[in-house]
Amino acid sequence: MPWLVLLLSAALSGLLIAHLEESRLQRERNRVTALVGDHAVAIQTLVERALSSTQALAEMVRQRRGAIDDFDRVATEMMPLYPGASILGLAPGGVVRYVVPKAGNERSIGFDLFKDPVQKKDAFAALESGELTLAGPLNLVQGGLGAVGRQPIYLPDGEGRLAFWGFAYVVIRFPQALEGARLAQLVEQGVDYELWRVHPDTQSKQLIAASPTHTLIDPVGRTVHPPGGLWVLSGAPTHGWSDPAGLATQSAMALAVCLLLAYLTKLLATLRAQGRGLEALVTERTSEIFATQNRLQATLDAIPDLIFELGLDGTCHDFRAPAGEFGTAQRGRLVGRRADQVLPAAAAQTVLAALAQALRHGRSEGHQIEVTRPGDARASWFEFSVAHKRDAQESAGGEPRFIVLARDITKPKQAESDLRVAATAFDAQQGMAITGTDKLIVRVNPSFTAITGYSAQDAIGRSLNFLNSGRHESAFYEKMWATVTATGAWRGEVWNRRKNGEIYPDMRTVTAVRAEDGAITHYVNTFADFSERKATEDEIRNLAFYDALTQLPNRRLLLDRLRQSLLASARNHHCGALQFIDLDNFKTLNDTLGHDMGDLLLQQVAERLSLSVREADTVARLGGDEFVVMIEGLDPLREAAAAQARLLGDKILAALNLPYALAGREYHITPSIGVAIYSGSHETTDEVLKHADLAMYQAKAAGRNALRFFNPGMQAAVNARVSLESDIRRGLVEQQFTLHYQPQIDGSGRTVGAEALLRWQHPERGAISPAEFIPVAEETGLILPLGEWVLKTACAQLKAWSAYAATRALTLSVNVSARQFRQQDFAEHVLALVRSMEADTGACRLKIELTESLLLNDVEDTIAKMNLLKAHGVGFSLDDFGTGYSSLSYLKRLPLDQLKIDQSFVRDLLTDANDAAIARTVIALGHSLGLAVIAEGVETEAQRAFLSTQGCDGYQGYLFSRPLPAAAFDAWQRGRTGPDHAQPAVFFEI
Repeated sequence: MPWLVLLLSAALSGLLIAHLEESRLQRERNRVTALVGDHAVAIQTLVERALSSTQALAEMVRQRRGAIDDFDRVATEMMPLYPGASILGLAPGGVVRYVVPKAGNERSIGFDLFKDPVQKKDAFAALESGELTLAGPLNLVQGGLGAVGRQPIYLPDGEGRLAFWGFAYVVIRFPQALEGARLAQLVEQGVDYELWRVHPDTQSKQLIAASPTHTLIDPVGRTVHPPGGLWVLSGAPTHGWSDPAGLATQSAMALAVCLLLAYLTKLLATLRAQGRGLEALVTERTSEIFATQNRLQATLDAIPDLIFELGLDGTCHDFRAPAGEFGTAQRGRLVGRRADQVLPAAAAQTVLAALAQALRHGRSEGHQIEVTRPGDARASWFEFSVAHKRDAQESAGGEPRFIVLARDITKPKQAESDLRVAATAFDAQQGMAITGTDKLIVRVNPSFTAITGYSAQDAIGRSLNFLNSGRHESAFYEKMWATVTATGAWRGEVWNRRKNGEIYPDMRTVTAVRAEDGAITHYVNTFADFSERKATEDEIRNLAFYDALTQLPNRRLLLDRLRQSLLASARNHHCGALQFIDLDNFKTLNDTLGHDMGDLLLQQVAERLSLSVREADTVARLGGDEFVVMIEGLDPLREAAAAQARLLGDKILAALNLPYALAGREYHITPSIGVAIYSGSHETTDEVLKHADLAMYQAKAAGRNALRFFNPGMQAAVNARVSLESDIRRGLVEQQFTLHYQPQIDGSGRTVGAEALLRWQHPERGAISPAEFIPVAEETGLILPLGEWVLKTACAQLKAWSAYAATRALTLSVNVSARQFRQQDFAEHVLALVRSMEADTGACRLKIELTESLLLNDVEDTIAKMNLLKAHGVGFSLDDFGTGYSSLSYLKRLPLDQLKIDQSFVRDLLTDANDAAIARTVIALGHSLGLAVIAEGVETEAQRAFLSTQGCDGYQGYLFSRPLPAAAFDAWQRGRTGPDHAQPAVFFEI
């Protein structure tokens, strides 16, 4: 018998060992497969992350339209963001021009991808596909083995079509780039590995990376899919799949078990043969029964549930509660009473239904009732189960009895309710991620996935660091977690990165979850994407502080920065400079090519200005064609700061003088630049801006396309001009202006006219020359009310002269400014004065003197107005003839009566042959056109005699009389003529 047991147990042990070995081998293959798969995914992620850097480089090239000026800085900042990327570079036209880092990669500069026999095939493949490709492994130009990811870049050409610009590429060195995949962990876990591919040309196995000892026996593998290729990561246990030591141990244990069974069999046979000890065995069993009863009682005492014995009608026959739960009084209140007498009706019905179900099926479970305990106003929930108690009494026809176990579930019920509330809150619109104390994610909600793009499968088990955008330093996160540790919570704005690479603003809240003992068990992280609100805030700020057309700072932001610059200048004692830039004749561009072309030019000007200054300087647009450049941190000495500002100003002049491409046409425009140097806080922003503006107008006055610096003399001149303008206005109101008259003499010596000259006797400054106040009146528009006063005063003087024989025939000439003449109602206004004068004098003796500047613009309108006035008897004289730009083709069409030789030609005509020739020419031209000619500024008899020999018709100057007030002129005229002399004509000039 023992031998048979030994053989059977040996056979069963062999089968069991074989099964266990097969299970072990399967588990080992599953383990190795899982490890290889995890590291294959890590390699895939690492390669994709490194290759994604080419997308960022390509986007940078497209945004800058191929202009690469700070590649080293940008690429250097990108390198830490792309683990696995050893080299970043750009290859315009397929030739490597930009590479980071440069150290050790100098040989790659100038490397032509399309000519290299090794890489040209992959380069052309990338160009033909237009998509990101990965070439390699291959031997790098810099040395070593690696793979190269290339992203073709296309930019729009002049016709709007996409054209190949070049490649953005990344170099992944082996084996350095694979360190992030932690392949060494495979070796640490007893697995040898090989990362390889099938070479596309030779179809042979090309090894990429391998463990130090990589003789793989029956390996398992997982594929890695880089763009345009297929890699395989293979792995196998370092010591093979078999386990000789384990197998030997199992065999030894099986042998021992077999021997033990054989021995027990022999022992059992011996026991059966022996009949002795039966009484001792019964005694032992009785003791065991008592022990079991004791254990059962202990178990009942340990049960926290209420235990009832009920009849089918719900009568309580027995009741047991945990110690201290119910007293004797409560027991007496329950025993002997029915359920409907002690429970609410609904609860009693539930109990009776459960008893009936237990009677049919033997058991009834999972019922819940709500009751109110005596002395406790709060409701309690109980869950109970019923079991049919079949005993001898029932078998003998007695009443069925049931055991009911009831457990207080009030707290779990409340916890369940709280969990439902928490689950609802967890699935709210805010993203949530719960992490353990190790800060690894254990759960995320759907809103987290919607906001970040990472699914629960992507996130669980990882740190939230994968959301980091790179915009925050590590100190930011250290301070955040320090706050959470100290206060239990933190809230603030964080820039995160979505799965698609998009960076977005997030309102982050971190709350620590603590256990009853105060220890932190979890962290609840909530995420609220407020990209739209942030974008709206940025847009509002942009509209408030930036120019919509050029995206440059506007006046408001400029004034704020200028205010800060003045304060900084006071602190560090450095000078600053403000350059006020106005485009010359910009209105002409808008009027000829349209405002859309003007806007396009303004955008190009803004771009050129921004490229001409340092990053710390400010370029702003005030409006229209006015720009301001603020330069900070110049030399403490104003002279040296001015020299620095001039260098930049000359640079800006050169940049803005270059031609502009406006919708296929070339356009040129020049700037006028005014510069104001400032230092310290004693100057205000308005003063600095006004100083630069004044200097700009000085640049325009100097001929435009120039640069001028502000000096205090400019401000003094402006103040004087403003004061003079105010005095002119007051002088008009207070009638401080008067007219003086200078006679005009004909060839026979008779007075044939008088030129009226405007005089101003200022109450404080005395007599002010017309050469000083007339230009200011022209610029400010005060020439209009002043000219109107002169016309009315002249007509009134004609009326006064008509009453005396000596002056009755005099004709008045009035010089009218071009601005006054171009008024739309000028002719009608003059005709109204003429009609009033004719009613009193019976004739029109008014002449209007015009300057040649009137002929430069809108000649047709000028001729029309002159013809209208001429038809009503108004005469015309062309003043200062020969000093302007008269066109003879227009001159012959004008209804003139007279030409006046300017006094600049008369003054030196006896000593300057050119002046004499001009005078002769004007006289001859006037006569040939049928016009009378008069010379002004005649001061000597020799001048009059020369002009007379040339046929001049009239003279005016100090030779005859200086300008006289009206009363003095009347006396002078009566003294010359007497009662029998003919009456002279009078010309009036402003």
